[in-house]
Amino acid sequence: MNLEKLKPYLSHPFAFLGVLILAPLPFVYFLVSFFLNMQTLDQVEEEIAYLQQKSLSSEIKKEKENSFVAQMERSDHFYLDKHLESLLFLESEVMKLQALTFTHPQNEQIKDRLHFLRDGGNRLLFAEEGIQNSDLFQEVEEKQQQSVEMNEEDLKKLFTLIEGVSIWPYAPKEARPQLIIKDFDLAKKSTGPQEKVYLVNMQLIKREKTK
Repeated sequence: MNLEKLKPYLSHPFAFLGVLILAPLPFVYFLVSFFLNMQTLDQVEEEIAYLQQKSLSSEIKKEKENSFVAQMERSDHFYLDKHLESLLFLESEVMKLQALTFTHPQNEQIKDRLHFLRDGGNRLLFAEEGIQNSDLFQEVEEKQQQSVEMNEEDLKKLFTLIEGVSIWPYAPKEARPQLIIKDFDLAKKSTGPQEKVYLVNMQLIKREKTK
């Protein structure tokens, strides 16, 4: 018997009832049994699909956990010192000011601004607060100690280093601990129309392997 020919009848309740009335008893038994088995197979398929999805979710979760542990294992305790606190911001303005010092060597305003941007006044500086330790990991709150002026390129560079993702043309650095932005304040500074400058303040949470 060709079961494919029966499917249109089985899918319509009134047609299926008509078949039951006109069919002989053995055939009725076969149809009822076939129909119940079809229902059971649908339930089995749904259960298999659910288990497959659950297994896939479990594998993805395990991969994320393994990736996190591996990241913590190779994280550099001095990552902020090396890659964030060493950043020089507003480099285009620094270059202009350096050129102006040759043409206006007596201009103290130019000298003061250049000193502020180049020699530490406009650098990121973090202080550790709220340290928490477990057997495997350490969590530290890193609070920025002074406001810093940045342009849009500086922000791209900064977020690349914090988030560990590429933001063209910048690429992340290796040995990054897990960094979470707890607080971030961005305020536009009143400057000329040539370049947008922002005042930045932030607080990070740093997670790394316990020393």
